Amino acid sequence: MGIRISGMASGLDTEKIIKDLMKTHREPVNRLQRSKYSIEWKRDAYREMNSLFADLQNSLKTLRMSSTFNKKTVTSDNESVASAKVVGSPSLSSYTVEVDQLAKPSIPARAEFLTNVTDSKAAIGGSDFTMTIKKDTNGDGTLEEVSLNFAGTDSIDSIVSKINSSKSGVKASFFDGKLVLTSEDGKDFDVASTANSLNLDANKTYSSQTPGIPAKFKINGVEYTSATNTFKYDGIDFTLKQINTGSPITVSTKADEDAIFNTVKDFIDKYNVIIETINKKISEPKYKGYQPLLDDEKEALPEKTAEKLETMAKSGILLRDPILTNGLYDLRAALSTPVKVAADQTLSLSQIGITGPPSGKAAYQENGKLYIDETKLRDAIRNNGEDVLKLFTNYSSASNTSDKYKESGVAERLYSALNKVMDKVTKEAGSVSSGYDDSSLGKKLKQTSDEIDRWEDRLKVIEDRYWKQFTAMEQAMSKAQSQGSWFAQMLGQ
Repeated sequence: MGIRISGMASGLDTEKIIKDLMKTHREPVNRLQRSKYSIEWKRDAYREMNSLFADLQNSLKTLRMSSTFNKKTVTSDNESVASAKVVGSPSLSSYTVEVDQLAKPSIPARAEFLTNVTDSKAAIGGSDFTMTIKKDTNGDGTLEEVSLNFAGTDSIDSIVSKINSSKSGVKASFFDGKLVLTSEDGKDFDVASTANSLNLDANKTYSSQTPGIPAKFKINGVEYTSATNTFKYDGIDFTLKQINTGSPITVSTKADEDAIFNTVKDFIDKYNVIIETINKKISEPKYKGYQPLLDDEKEALPEKTAEKLETMAKSGILLRDPILTNGLYDLRAALSTPVKVAADQTLSLSQIGITGPPSGKAAYQENGKLYIDETKLRDAIRNNGEDVLKLFTNYSSASNTSDKYKESGVAERLYSALNKVMDKVTKEAGSVSSGYDDSSLGKKLKQTSDEIDRWEDRLKVIEDRYWKQFTAMEQAMSKAQSQGSWFAQMLGQ
């Protein structure tokens, strides 16, 4: 950039004059910048729709699985004898339970040392001593000996810590004046210590391992045993509490009506949000005369006015958009087409209480939203659970595309329809998670940005030319003024 002389000789505001001259030249760049904003708005609007589609598709992942509709609850007719909880997929509707013997856990080998210690943090005093622990830690019959050395400055807490951090196979604890060593695996061990201020050996009580007793019970007349009173059987966690020999109780299973209902309702709610949003986007009015504001235009306006004008300019960005319009049609068709589950049987959402808006003059304004008759849907889950399952999850092995569509459950159809529209949106607008944008709008944005850069280079050349012209004019006028002053001076002499 050369030297710029601004009005030194002429008195003109050269900078303003050139800025005004450049306004006309900048119009092509302004048009490109407005176009760039419009493309970005459309891209972002598409991506927002894809986020909603993905959210709905996530709800369909569970709705496509038969396990969602096979969820069950279980009840015991006598909780004081045995309780039950579903943890899997029970295969029967009821189970008889008869408890003949409750389990008792084994009691591990232990050594108790009675002390007079009241402060576990205080030093025990006396001379140093050694504690020797012998135990079959590997389970091969070989006794391993671990010797631990303690000092009179040790406290009960530090003695406990040293024993617990050793590899002796026992753990220590202290409470109410008793130091207790317990076998980690329950098996017997031997412990002895040299003379010490606690007089441990003289105050030792040792107890060998006491074997446990297994639970004995019958389920549906078949005898079983368990090491504990809680065990898993056929997808149910049973907890035995009381012997009832000769008086079996019944544990019953039924469909988990609330869980299934809430899963279906969650899907319907998200579907309605999609329907409402798509319809709003494709029917949003387009306001003529409103276009994206440039940065300097925004700065010149009050904030609220700028926001309002920008909202008007964004309106209708996806008006009658073919991708969303066709996607909406595919979603509606996936739900409204009956599912053929047998040669002579079809199922539809209306049969389980899911229908369109109530009839009336304003029904058309709902644009395909779904409504749930809670009583009818709960009744279908309770009494026709198999049909509800087929309606949503039915699988078709047909090779013919048309037959496969008719025989597929509505969840599978919707999942495929969402994949289709999401792929189209991604091709058009790209994805936020993708580092490389090869979409149609992405390419347009790049082309527009490149064109703006080329125009900016041209404008710089034009602006520099103007400055050179005005600078030359200022220099000529300055020279003329200097000559005039010289002549005037000469004439005055």
